[in-house]
Amino acid sequence: MRQWFLGLAAAVLASGVAAADEKAEAVVKKAIQAHGGADALNKYKASKYAMKGELPVAGTDTEFTGDMAFMAPDKFRMDLTLEVMGMKVAVHQVAHGDKVKRSVKVGDMDVPAGDDAKDEIKFAVAGRQAQTLTPLLDAEKFAVKAGEDEDVNGKKAAVVVATPKGFDKEMKLYFDKESGLLVKTAHKGKGPGEGGAQVDVYQESYFSDFQKVNGIQVPSKVVVNHDGKKFMTATLSDYQVLEKLDDKEFTVDD
Repeated sequence: MRQWFLGLAAAVLASGVAAADEKAEAVVKKAIQAHGGADALNKYKASKYAMKGELPVAGTDTEFTGDMAFMAPDKFRMDLTLEVMGMKVAVHQVAHGDKVKRSVKVGDMDVPAGDDAKDEIKFAVAGRQAQTLTPLLDAEKFAVKAGEDEDVNGKKAAVVVATPKGFDKEMKLYFDKESGLLVKTAHKGKGPGEGGAQVDVYQESYFSDFQKVNGIQVPSKVVVNHDGKKFMTATLSDYQVLEKLDDKEFTVDD
């Protein structure tokens, strides 16, 4: 069971410099306009929201609550709480530049974070930065290329493959061909397998029910699949899009 929660922490999060190819650049520029425009996206570098949803624990859908905060380029925090077999489970992940930390507490017991926690959290932060879109056009931050169009929930989506600087792992971003909105991301990551041990999974996150906050389009529903099977559903509320957040939001305790 301890290992399962490490897998959860890894999942709910998650290279060299090269110029963007023209097709990928055109897709990203359309997405930037669809989400509110470069001026707004570059002005509002921070976001914060509450989460509520379900994820499977030992084969049973279990409710969770939490909140998440991000401030470009490298500050991130996620807190989740749920109850399993009468025990409170608290998951905390935070990044502030090169400082990162993951903690999982089951009842009064601390679960070791695992040796690969730092890299997983840093890749999750890079994913959050990619979803703010404008950094994808900065060759100092991402190498991007166009992929083949794919279907997402029955609609055509343009695909951009992005590799964050300093990583040898790529992520795929799917943009609705009509609206230009970011409707899906995908990457290789970690998740809880049978018996709770962390295993390699292919994680796909689907975004829908967009709303406009401070002129920027943001999703209010997320569905996460692992290896093609539903892993988590979440509704996002109290969404804030801000110019900045207090650094205290991202304190990394020793």
